[in-house]
Amino acid sequence: MEFYTKTAVDAAILAGKHLLSKYKRHHIEVYGSDTLSVSNRGLTKEITSSLDNEADEIIIELISERHPGHNILTEETGQINKDSPYTWVIDPLDGSSNYVNHNPFFAVSVCLAYENTPITGVIFAPYIEELAVARKGHGCTLNGRPVYVSDTLALDRGYIVGCPGGDLNNHRFATMSYVLNDSIKDFRKMGSAAIEAYTVASGRVDAFVTLNISPWDIAAGAVCVEEAGGVVTDFNGNPWDLTKSDVCMSNGKLHESILSKLQVVNPSHPEYRATTTIR
Repeated sequence: MEFYTKTAVDAAILAGKHLLSKYKRHHIEVYGSDTLSVSNRGLTKEITSSLDNEADEIIIELISERHPGHNILTEETGQINKDSPYTWVIDPLDGSSNYVNHNPFFAVSVCLAYENTPITGVIFAPYIEELAVARKGHGCTLNGRPVYVSDTLALDRGYIVGCPGGDLNNHRFATMSYVLNDSIKDFRKMGSAAIEAYTVASGRVDAFVTLNISPWDIAAGAVCVEEAGGVVTDFNGNPWDLTKSDVCMSNGKLHESILSKLQVVNPSHPEYRATTTIR
């Protein structure tokens, strides 16, 4: 598995350096003589750019050379199916809206899953020069140093980050934000699920919650959090895998308390509220 982790690191750094070279050249609307193409992704408010595709191609090429028999699942290309139990799950530019608006919180996320369970994860945030690396059973490092989740025990002292994921109307996210804000120290949104996940792994925040998220957004981050001593589940408390879209990652100590608050946005729970009105 160490060779797989090296592939993930090499791919993330190679794509990240490419993104950074374009980011630094000019303000992001124009770089060199080329214009950055920006559009909304499908029916969502999520931004995609031509650089998402460029970074995607860089990663796919490297992985295909080293592991030609593996499946690949990326945000940009979709599924490349080789009927393998191994699947590379890739977000070539997580935080596209941040990138386009010249906000430095963007990252490359590369994960390898075995039968839908992530086993190695790498997140590279090139502008802030942070590299999170995790391998099942071998812990999590940030820039080469071991990191661990926080020791926060009380929910009212908790710092939580979150994002709406693919929640098209944001109603559930609005409800979730309202309920959590009433119970914790602070709730923030950073604009990159990958970065939000490894901030949990590094103990900077206590939890990360998201709704209707795609697997490429959080697969690498899930490995980081678990290997740093945290817990990653769906809103029913079941272990997370690539098939689940509502996710809570925490230091473990606050997990049950957070899940109890999240049941109002859990469609499978009797307390579920589809919408909210905040007065």
